[in-house]
Amino acid sequence: MTVDGAGVPPRLARLAARHPLVIAAVIVSVAVTLATAAMTVVAFAAPWWWVFDILTSYRPQFVLVLAIAVLALAVLRCWKTMALAVVALALNVSQVAPVYVGHQAAARPGSPTLTIAHLNLQSRVGDLPAMDRWLGARPADIVVFLHTAGATARHLEHGEAGYRMIYPRLVDAHPSRGFPRFDPRSPEVIVLTDQAGVTASTPTMAGLPSAAVQIQAHLGSQPVALLGLHTLSPGTADRQRVRDAQLTAVGDWLKSTPRPAVAFGDFNTTYYSPELADLLHHSGATSSQLGFGVQATWPRQFRPAGIAIDQSVYTGPLTAVHRHRGPNLGSEHRALVVTYALAAT
Repeated sequence: MTVDGAGVPPRLARLAARHPLVIAAVIVSVAVTLATAAMTVVAFAAPWWWVFDILTSYRPQFVLVLAIAVLALAVLRCWKTMALAVVALALNVSQVAPVYVGHQAAARPGSPTLTIAHLNLQSRVGDLPAMDRWLGARPADIVVFLHTAGATARHLEHGEAGYRMIYPRLVDAHPSRGFPRFDPRSPEVIVLTDQAGVTASTPTMAGLPSAAVQIQAHLGSQPVALLGLHTLSPGTADRQRVRDAQLTAVGDWLKSTPRPAVAFGDFNTTYYSPELADLLHHSGATSSQLGFGVQATWPRQFRPAGIAIDQSVYTGPLTAVHRHRGPNLGSEHRALVVTYALAAT
């Protein structure tokens, strides 16, 4: 390498001649690009390590960071690093783009609709007054609270705002404390509906998480099978294996259940994860997220870091005609509300 009289490479000499703020901007831009590009690549190895699996959830954030990095590096004239940022940006865009540019099938003209809302309460009672107000606005035909507490079921056992609680089933009163006992298992899943003919029961499919419920409903005259669930969060290698097995069971349920069918809940994985891709491929299901954007549901406090780990996927002649986030009601999650209709084709 050619050096000047002081033995300093010309590129470093030019950098040293810049303003200190420019030098700092170059260092930060290059470091951020290298780190984000590395995370972009290793995220493709998600099945090998649970940390890589978690990184897949942050591809929308990688897109934002790398887009800013490309602009900064162009201004700073760091062309080689900018080229790396462009490649990494393209890789992440390829993964995230379908939730924006994808589309749902057209709805059958005049089709009835079925709206399903779910919220992971994270073993909490929840904000009961806020819950009553939300239910009073009639947000959905079927409302499912996942991983909640007994006090929530007792609060809702007589219904609220036209909804009736169809799961868990009230058995009798506790002999010593005087409050109801619920069956089956525990009131960790609550199902409310204002529709006639909707029933709910404990799933029989092996491998599903304990926080799961199977629901039989109708979309007009068309029977629809529903599965609400909360998988284990993949915070360790063992937990990742359990979560993956539970997602496999969800795919088995979708594949074996007469269509149309919908599986929804806190899947603890995002659209960009290979695990969800495997589930969709194995079952032939479609994600309701296509065309509606990221719609991050967790965590609610720091929105730029939010990820869309709540899912609603379906098989058969259905289409998602509306999809939005609801309130958190005392949880770190926000509710996910999806409206389905019969597909035109």
